Amino acid sequence: MQGRNVEPCRCQGGCALGCGHFQRFAGPPVVLPGKDSEQALPWTILTYVRRTHEPVFIGDASKPHPFSSDEYLARSGARSVLCLPLMRQEQFSGALYLENNLATNAFSPARLALLGHIASQAAISIENARLYADVERARELTQAHARLVDTARAVGMAEGASNVLHNVGNVLTSAVINLEMMHHAVGSSRFGRLKQATALILKHREGLAEFLAPGARGGNLPSYLAALAEELIGEQTRLVEDIDAMSRHIEHIRAIVQVQQTYARTSLMTEECDLAQLIDDALRIQMAALKRHGVVLRCEIAPVPMLKVDKHKVLQILINLISNAKHALDGVPEGKRNLCVRLVGEGKRVRIQVVDDGMGIAPEVREKLFTHGFTTRPEGHGFGLHSSALAAQMLGGRLTLESQGTGKGAVATLEFPLP
Repeated sequence: MQGRNVEPCRCQGGCALGCGHFQRFAGPPVVLPGKDSEQALPWTILTYVRRTHEPVFIGDASKPHPFSSDEYLARSGARSVLCLPLMRQEQFSGALYLENNLATNAFSPARLALLGHIASQAAISIENARLYADVERARELTQAHARLVDTARAVGMAEGASNVLHNVGNVLTSAVINLEMMHHAVGSSRFGRLKQATALILKHREGLAEFLAPGARGGNLPSYLAALAEELIGEQTRLVEDIDAMSRHIEHIRAIVQVQQTYARTSLMTEECDLAQLIDDALRIQMAALKRHGVVLRCEIAPVPMLKVDKHKVLQILINLISNAKHALDGVPEGKRNLCVRLVGEGKRVRIQVVDDGMGIAPEVREKLFTHGFTTRPEGHGFGLHSSALAAQMLGGRLTLESQGTGKGAVATLEFPLP
């Protein structure tokens, strides 16, 4: 952006550049898109700030200084020049450039402190803009889901497509909840407070020094801006964590599709896996949905040896089991929705159990649980347990589901032999 006649800082021109501008215009001084000569920039200074992460202050540009050879400064008539790096967690994200063509030493220490706060806010805003762009890209998940449906129908693999879509749907549910949380965080951001603070500065620009003096009405404004910056940093950290979770969702969807592509060849992509880590990954993917349903989670993880399995197939099974347990708990009053995930080793076998206090299983339907298309939920498809049991068999293990009856909960057990 560029501006003119910014009185609080006594500057007649300026701009803020993100890293993208430096990547595009690195090298000799150039002119930004457009033919207006006012759009030229002192790239010698900007490149120096980018390289050293240090500010540049020229009190009188008409006198010799280290950047006297810059073509822009030679013809612009600038008297006072200031260039500040925009830093975010020790990472360079851009530069703020200001100049005054009328007076020397236009940027006093008090104004430098204020501009430092503004530069910090600008760095946070640039980083958050990138994060919000990543959030928007998550919308492509739904489009990918639709394309997957069309492709599955086109090749006529009805059962295979149903299994893939069921597994993708489980992950998409968690991804959508995660996306809603990110949108809520963005919507409740306190960027508006920053606008109010800058409005106060502009309102009192004629007497800014007096307004910011200790004891004056604006005496606490620099401290407020610093506190606001810390809050925005915390907000950004939470968004980064949410985007990391979204990345895991996307990676698992990609893996599900890749596994299905190799399914016809009955090949497995096996590797040494930490079962405790796979349990943690599955719970992370489902955590937002579990919290939303008011489920109280308990984990009992015993040390077991590493196991050579297809980790994405195991992850697919665990996500299905956790999702089923979550739905089984919907009929239980809040505060009593308990879910336990166990990892135990017994002799030459290792077991992962998902135990819930939910609706249980009626004796007459136990024999049908793993039948393709059978479901006890009105909105269910009957693909999850069927595909999970097949995946367990491919891995050399087995999947069982036990219950003492209706209203008495259930225990799903995924069992593998140890080498």
